[in-house]
This record gives sequence, C-alpha cells and structure tokens, in this order.
Amino acid sequence: MDPLPVANDPTPLSTAIFGASIAGVVQTVSTYPLEYFKTIKQIENKSVLIREGIVPHDSIRPLFKGCLPLSIGMATKGATRMFLFNSFNRFMSENKGVNSAPQVVVAALMTGMIESIVSIPFENIKVRMIENSMVANGYKTILDEEEKVMKTEGTDKGVKGPQTVKGVRLQARPKVEAELHPRIKAAMYYHQHPSYNFKGIIKEMYETGGLLAFTQGSSMTIARQCMNSMVWYSTYSSLQQLIDPNRDSITELELLGMGFVSSLALVGVTQPMDVLKTRMQTKDYRVLYKDMMTCVALIFFKEGPAKLWAGGIPRFIKVSCSSTVTLMTYQWVTKMVNKLSESKPFSA
Repeated sequence: MDPLPVANDPTPLSTAIFGASIAGVVQTVSTYPLEYFKTIKQIENKSVLIREGIVPHDSIRPLFKGCLPLSIGMATKGATRMFLFNSFNRFMSENKGVNSAPQVVVAALMTGMIESIVSIPFENIKVRMIENSMVANGYKTILDEEEKVMKTEGTDKGVKGPQTVKGVRLQARPKVEAELHPRIKAAMYYHQHPSYNFKGIIKEMYETGGLLAFTQGSSMTIARQCMNSMVWYSTYSSLQQLIDPNRDSITELELLGMGFVSSLALVGVTQPMDVLKTRMQTKDYRVLYKDMMTCVALIFFKEGPAKLWAGGIPRFIKVSCSSTVTLMTYQWVTKMVNKLSESKPFSA
C-alpha cells in the first residue's frame, strides 16, 4: 500500500509533491518485473489460446515493457495524492488547521478515489503494451485467426453472425470491408501489426477505441482501490490491537509481520478484482465478453476458479515491497530537497 501523507506535516507542499512523484517512479521501476509477470498471467486466456508466448531470457529489457506509462501514472498519482490530501485537510479543518481522525479518514478516502481515476489511462496503456509484447513473443489466440479469415472473405456480402469457437461465443462482425466501421478496420489492422512503443500504443488505442479505450476498467479500478485500502488498513489495525493495544511496545519484527499478513490478506481478497480489471483493459474485451458479469462467468467456468487469483504471487511480493520502497524514497528525497533549499551558496 502506498503511504498517505501525515496530517499537519510541516514539509512544504511543493517538496512533498516532488518527493511523492520521484518515489512513485522509483517504486514502479524497482518492482516492475513483478508487475509484468502478474499482468501476463492475468491476460493469458486458455479458452481462446492457440500458442503461448515465451518471454525472452537473453535480456531484462522485455520485462520492462509498459514501465514508462505506469511510471508516469504513478508519478502523477503520487503528486495528486499529496496535493489533494493537503487540500481536503485544509478544507475540512476547523480548529487552527487541526483535523480530527474522522476528517483525516474522509480526506484519505476522497484522495484515494480521485488518484485512482487519474491513473486509469496509464494503466490501460500499460496493459496494451504488455499485451502487444506477448504477441511479439509468439502469443496467439483464435481472434488472430478470425482477423485473417475476415480479410480473405472481404468479397462476401452480409454480416458474419456470432460464432462459437472453442466454446467461446464471439460477437457478430460484418464481413464486407466497405461496410466496416473505421475502428473495426483499425482493430483488424493492429491485430496483424500491433504497436510496441509508447507513442504507437496511444495511436493504436485511439484509432481502435477512441477516448474510451483509455478509460476501460474504470469502475473495477476504483472498486479495487477502495477494497485495497479497506482490507489492508483494517487487517493491519486489527493485528496492532491484538499484539499491543497501547501501541507502545511493538518491535520492528512484529511490524514486518503485520505488514506481511496485511499484504497477504489484501491479495487474497482483492486478486479477483485485479484480474477482472486487467481483462477489462485488454483490447479484445468487448469481443469476448458482453459485460463484466459475462467476463466473471466465462473466466470461472471456462478457465477455472483458480484463474481469478492468477498473478497472485508476484503481486503479493510487489505489494509487500512497494510501501517500504515508496516511503524510504519519499523520506530521502524530501530530506535532500529541504537540505538543498536551506543552503545558501551565494550568500556573503
């Protein structure tokens, strides 16, 4: 879990925003291979799979596909968190800027919801970059074969009705190229010629889905963020009350164990939501699934209940490490900025 800023912290807002942005980037880059493997496991769809992709082992570069947009998103998210939390606290403060515990909780919830919305476009770009990298590594589904068939049947007239391939019902698609919507034409093109760089991915997403392509999975992203906070903080607080209600003799080892158990509870409870979020952000979501409930049902019955916890191990490791990396980086950056701001090299 990303730590929230401390209420009434004397650190200047500009320093806090800068520190949170840098901390977000450092945390993302340092744990990104875990994010990459987690996302791959969630995207892989055994019900439409023809050939699995193989991640290259001769370089670590493929493990950082999608790192750039997520780093930008996390930097923006961190800066947003600091600015909004400070703004909400000031807005609700009554007695000389001092906030009560309920006011801090409300400020934290409002901040978490808005920062999730800010990060959604970058999450979508990240998923598309990883998805396309899987194609480059040999990943192939029945949808790729369908695109080839549609191109060879362009002389036929009419509309190609819904098909059931390998037990998966695909939505109806027109066959005549002249009748195709520009976005369907673009989807057919990019299925055969996927983009791999940041700029190309943005162009691909816009041409195939418009601005809505950058907001896929919004509801599940917000719901997951709220559930993350609720599960982690409630578990941590319960363990704290169990070990030491007075909170004055908890050892560092006990704190580490509390964080470990809280992270385990978070992944165990919210992993299905994370899997659904990733599936809803894939480029073929609307082709394979009519809506979110259809997505849940098909994953459960076609791929098995265990698929809802796909990528749980790398996510657990990432969640366990992220808070420490973020907090340490934030404290170091803010300390360095404060130290530099106090120095006066040009004074007499």
